[in-house]
Amino acid sequence: MKKTLFLIFYFLSFSSLSVSQDLSLSYLQNNQIKPADEVFIFTYSKNMKIIKINLTIEEGYYLYLDSIFVSQQDKNIKYNIDEGIIKDHEDEFFGETKIIRDFINISLTKNSEQEMIKVSYQGCSDQGFCYPVQNLKIN
Repeated sequence: MKKTLFLIFYFLSFSSLSVSQDLSLSYLQNNQIKPADEVFIFTYSKNMKIIKINLTIEEGYYLYLDSIFVSQQDKNIKYNIDEGIIKDHEDEFFGETKIIRDFINISLTKNSEQEMIKVSYQGCSDQGFCYPVQNLKIN
């Protein structure tokens, strides 16, 4: 009798483990976290000392306006927001903040042709996953 109960318990626990693994794998497949460079598409163009930067943001994601920094030789460079969709957002960590949906176009004047420009930004998904700060370089 003990062997029979053990075998029943044994098979039931493995079958439920298999079902829970299938459910968790299904959940992960339906809620995949995309790489940041697929969600926030970065492009830029240069014309003499003027640099135009475009960040296209996939639907269901956003960038924090206050997380966009442009620097050269570790000094922040002022930039102009040429176009973009900026909205108020209530964030559970930062409180009332501004976010960017869909895209943002910025422009700046490069101080020195020799030095590299670094662009930093951070964003999140509407499902609550936040990406680490992204850093890109422009020659």
